[in-house]
Formats: sequence, structure tokens, C-alpha cells
Amino acid sequence: MGEYGDAFNQAVAAELRAQRARVQITVDEVVRRSGISKSAVLNYLNGQRDIPMPAFAELCRALEVSRRLIFEAAEKSIQ
Repeated sequence: MGEYGDAFNQAVAAELRAQRARVQITVDEVVRRSGISKSAVLNYLNGQRDIPMPAFAELCRALEVSRRLIFEAAEKSIQ
């Protein structure tokens, strides 16, 4: 994907992890709310897999955060 793309994906994953901590929900609860398999959620949150946009939208919904906020925070963190 390229250096910036890889860094951005890692930053998005980090922001999603931070949001999960802020709303204080377990991975199992994220799985329940999002409908995404636990292995996929863990891979996404750990930055081991790129997050497809539909899955990203579901994760944001499950974590009670806007997609825009996650993207802006991720971009800011790598600048």
C-alpha cells in the first residue's frame, strides 16, 4: 500500500483501540454490536489487516464514534 497508507492504517487501528478504551467495552461486546467475527475484529484493532470500509463503519457504530473523528485523529497522529 505504501508507507503513508500503512502508517495511516496503523493509526486508524490505534484510534479504534483508544475509542474502545474510552467507551469501556470488551472486544466481545464490539463483536456483538458490529456483527463482525471476533478474529476479524482483533485483526482490525491490532492493525494486522486493512479494514474494509463497511467493516470500519460497523466498528465505528459499535464504538459510538464518527468515522470522520477516527480518520481526523489518525491523520493528525501521523503528521
